[in-house]
Amino acid sequence: MKKTVLLLIISFSLASCVDLFLDDDIDYPDTGEPATFYEINVGNSNYGFGNNIVETSLGELREDQSASFKIQAQNFKISELDRNPDTGEIIYTYQPKEGYVGEDYVEILAPTDKNGNEIFETKTYTFQINVSR
Repeated sequence: MKKTVLLLIISFSLASCVDLFLDDDIDYPDTGEPATFYEINVGNSNYGFGNNIVETSLGELREDQSASFKIQAQNFKISELDRNPDTGEIIYTYQPKEGYVGEDYVEILAPTDKNGNEIFETKTYTFQINVSR
């Protein structure tokens, strides 16, 4: 009998918790971490396909740190990482190749440690790029 009562209590407890986990109205706190997934929509300009250039910031890194490609885009005229010398900000620049319409994909590795610790950790930034007319 005790096992049955205990089982019923546990079942009701779990059932009430499920509603909490499925509630989309909960405002979860911002962790302050930068986004790691980006969706970029690139329209083509009036001058022809593949003329629009998109730039996205990966944030500031120390002078001795840099980002690198884990997976490079496949359909690009420009797909590069540059550092703004004034701010230390890493900028990803993308321009589709001439006449290309479709999807492209990029993964970029960037260090997460900004405090000079000897443990080197990286974060992967993922870019889903949609090129349209």
